[in-house]
Amino acid sequence: MQKFRAWGSAVLLIGLASALIMLMQWKLHTVILGYDTFFHFNRIYDAAEQLRTGHFNYFMSNFGYQRSGQMINALYGPYFAYLLGVFLWLTGSWFSFQMLTGGLILVGAGLSAWILFRRLQIHPVLAVLGAVIYLAQNFITYWITSSAFLDWGAMLLPFAVLAGLSLIKGEPRQIHWGLGLIMSILIEVHTLSAVMTCCLLLPFFLVGWKQAASKGKYLGRVALNVLLAVVLTANYTVTFLNVVLQNRLVSPFAVKSLRTGAMHLMSPNWLQADVGIVFIVILGLQLLLVFLVRPLHRLNYFLTGVGLVFFWLSSTLFPWRLMQRVFPFLQHFLQFPSRFFSFAALLLLASVLMSLTQVLQTPRWHWSFESIFALVGLLAVTAVMLGMRNVKIQADNDWEKGNRPPQVGVYTPVKHRYDYYQQGTTQKQLKTDFMSADLEKPLLDERRGITDYLPNYSGRMNVKRLQPQYQTQIMRRNRFVKKRVDGSGQMHVTWNSKQNGLVTVPVVAYHDTTVRLNGQLLHRGQQADIHHYQVTDIGSIQVQPRRGVNHVLVAYRAPLWVKVAIFGSLTAWAGLLVWGLGLVISKWWRRARERKAARR
Repeated sequence: MQKFRAWGSAVLLIGLASALIMLMQWKLHTVILGYDTFFHFNRIYDAAEQLRTGHFNYFMSNFGYQRSGQMINALYGPYFAYLLGVFLWLTGSWFSFQMLTGGLILVGAGLSAWILFRRLQIHPVLAVLGAVIYLAQNFITYWITSSAFLDWGAMLLPFAVLAGLSLIKGEPRQIHWGLGLIMSILIEVHTLSAVMTCCLLLPFFLVGWKQAASKGKYLGRVALNVLLAVVLTANYTVTFLNVVLQNRLVSPFAVKSLRTGAMHLMSPNWLQADVGIVFIVILGLQLLLVFLVRPLHRLNYFLTGVGLVFFWLSSTLFPWRLMQRVFPFLQHFLQFPSRFFSFAALLLLASVLMSLTQVLQTPRWHWSFESIFALVGLLAVTAVMLGMRNVKIQADNDWEKGNRPPQVGVYTPVKHRYDYYQQGTTQKQLKTDFMSADLEKPLLDERRGITDYLPNYSGRMNVKRLQPQYQTQIMRRNRFVKKRVDGSGQMHVTWNSKQNGLVTVPVVAYHDTTVRLNGQLLHRGQQADIHHYQVTDIGSIQVQPRRGVNHVLVAYRAPLWVKVAIFGSLTAWAGLLVWGLGLVISKWWRRARERKAARR
C-alpha cells in the first residue's frame, strides 16, 4: 500500500508539472515549428502512411521527403520512427501529435528520473521534486519547442544510469540484462544518444571491473549484454554498415564552430545551450555540500566527479576549437557540445539530492530540514515556470509576426523568414495546412530540401549547391510527374514526354536501387540509353524516355543478409516482449495465490 501511494504521489505531481508546461501550447492551439521540425515530421509522416496504407518500404521514403525515395528512417532510429508514426496515425493531426508526444516525453522523463532517485535512496519528497526539476529542463522541453530528437535520449537517460549502477559494484550477478535492453532502445531511438551514453557508462564499467573479484565473469556478463544489444539492433547496424560501405552519403550539416554550440554558464535559460539559474544553484550547492557535509557514500563523489567532467565537456570551458581542428568530423557528428549537458545535469542533480538526503538523516542539521524542502521546492517551481515560459515564447515566436510564415528556429527574430518556405506561403496558409486533416500538405510548404543521407555521386567529399539541386531535381520535377506506391513498397513514376531527351525522375537511387523504364530493367551507366540510367550528383535518376507516356518503377533490393538481420531483430524483440509479459503475468499470478492463501 505504501509503495502504491508513493507511485501515486509521484505520478500526480509529475503529471501536474507536465500539464502546466503543455498548457502553454494548448492555449494557443497551434503547432510549434523549430529547427528540426520538418526533418522529423517528414520521417514520422512516412512511417504513419506506411502503417495506414499497408505499403511498407523499410528503406525508401515513399511518402515523406517529397516522395523522393530518400533513405532516412533506416539510418535514423527506425523502430522508434514507426512508433511515432503510430501516434500520428492515431491522433490524425500534427497539433494532437505534438500535444501527445510532448506530454509523453515530459512524464517519461519525470518518472524515469524519479525511479533513479528512489533507487539511490533519496528522500521521497526530494526524489519527486528532483524529477520535476529534471523534466522541466531545456534538454527535455526542446522536443516541444524545436523537435530535437536528443531529448528522447535524455528521457531514457536515467534508466541508463540505473544500468550503470549495476556495473559499478563489480558483482557479475548484479549486471542485469536491462543494460543491453536500454542500449538497444537508445540505438533504435537516437544513435548519437546511444554513443554518448556509452561514454557515460565507461567510467561505471572501469570502476566495476577494477573492483570485480572475478574479472572474467564480470566481462562475460557485460559481453552477454553487448550480444543482446547487437541482436536486438541488427536491423539498424547491419543496414547502416551495408549502406555506408556501398554508398558515399551526404552528411548532416556541419556547424562552423563547436564552441558556439557549447553551454554558456551566465545565460537566461532560453536556449538549449543555456545552463540557467536552476542548475547554477544546483552546481554551486553540491560543490558546497561536498566540503561541508562530506558525503558518506563513495557513489556520491563518483557521480559528482563524472557529472563535472560531462559539464566541462558540454561547456565553453572545454577546448572545443582545438578539438575541431584535430577531429573535424565532430562538426557533422556531434555538432553541439551542449548535448553533453543532460548527462551532467542528471548526475549532478542526483548527487545534490543524495547530499541533501544525508543532511536530513543527520540530527545535528535538524535546524535546516525545512529550509532544504523549501529550497528544492522553489527550484522545482522555478524550473516548471521557466519550462512554461520557454514553450510560450517559441509558440508566440512562430505565429506573432502578422502575415509572415513562422520563423523556424528557437527564439530567432529574423532567421529563415522567407527562404524556408515555398514562394507565396503565408502565415494563414501554413497554419491552415497544419490544422488540415491532410498531413502531407504542410510538409510540401517547405522550400528548403532535406539533404541528409542523400547519395553523393559528385566524386567530391561534399556535394556543392545542395539546395538548388534538390529544389530543381526533386521539388520542381514533382509537378510534372505522377507518383504512386504499390503494395510491395515500390515507387511508380509516370509522365508524358512530348519529345526525346534526357529526363530527370524525382527519385534518388542508391547502390541497391533497381530502376525499370517502361518494363525494361536499366543498369547504372555514364550515359542514359535504352539499357542504362544515369544519376546526378545527389542521386536523382535520369533516363532516356520515349515520346508519349513513360513509366519508371523504382525499388530497393536489399541483400539477403540485410533482410535476415531485420527479421532476426524483429523476432528477438517479439521474443523479449513475450518473455517480459510472461514474467509479469507469472509474478502477478504468484502474488494473487499468496494473498488468497493468506486469507485462508
